[in-house]
Amino acid sequence: MRYTFDHLDLIQEALRRYPLGLITDVDGTISETAPTPQEARVSPLCQRYLAALATHLTLVAAVSGRPATQIRDMVGIDGMIYIGNHGMERWKRNQPEFSPRSHKYLGVMQSVVEELAPLLAMEGVSIENKGVTATIHYRLSLEPQIADRKILNTVETSALARGLRITRGRMAIDLAPPIDVNKGTAVLDLIREYNLHGGLYLGDDSIDIDAFRAVRNASRGSDFQGFAIGITSPEMPESLIREVDFTLHGVSDVERFLKWMIQSVPQLD
Repeated sequence: MRYTFDHLDLIQEALRRYPLGLITDVDGTISETAPTPQEARVSPLCQRYLAALATHLTLVAAVSGRPATQIRDMVGIDGMIYIGNHGMERWKRNQPEFSPRSHKYLGVMQSVVEELAPLLAMEGVSIENKGVTATIHYRLSLEPQIADRKILNTVETSALARGLRITRGRMAIDLAPPIDVNKGTAVLDLIREYNLHGGLYLGDDSIDIDAFRAVRNASRGSDFQGFAIGITSPEMPESLIREVDFTLHGVSDVERFLKWMIQSVPQLD
């Protein structure tokens, strides 16, 4: 693993490029992982540093599996862009807007949640309907491995759910429309929309791998240089390390890194 603070000279090269963007995941990256999604809170230091960066960088964005409204309420910085539901929703003109291809799955996801809820009525398991996606949480289960197997078996035998895209997260299983929209496509869209020449993506989970790959693929061209930074934790999937350029150790390290960015970005000198 290449620790970020051992390679600041390389990251500084990307920070010298303009237009410059910073894109971050939320849970496990700028917010400590909580027992339930409702209990999670963004680090006050991360909020302060992101707010400062948002006034100077071309783009500061949060991309999360949460609904866009939730992200906006959690982070609460007017100058940021909020992308929810793994790229399928965006906070725009003071309201959430779904991507055209995902919008038709609103009714489908409601039906899936209604079907699965009684089948997964186990202690410590809950289903969160997020509009065009849904997440089955089992962090509070006393036997998470058993819960994981039962959830997957139930989903795969459901006529409604098995047509969806099924993705494992940290103590959670995500259900999404079977369309080519994810955190990676969202990151590429932002790079193009803001004509970024430099950028960083921060994330902590397997669901961020599409975004890590998007940053690396974009960096193969001559107009963009960026780095994928993975946030490590005891629950970190092994696949994460193979996909990132550098690592940070938890939310406290993210706080320290954002402070360093403020001191290092040329526009903030």
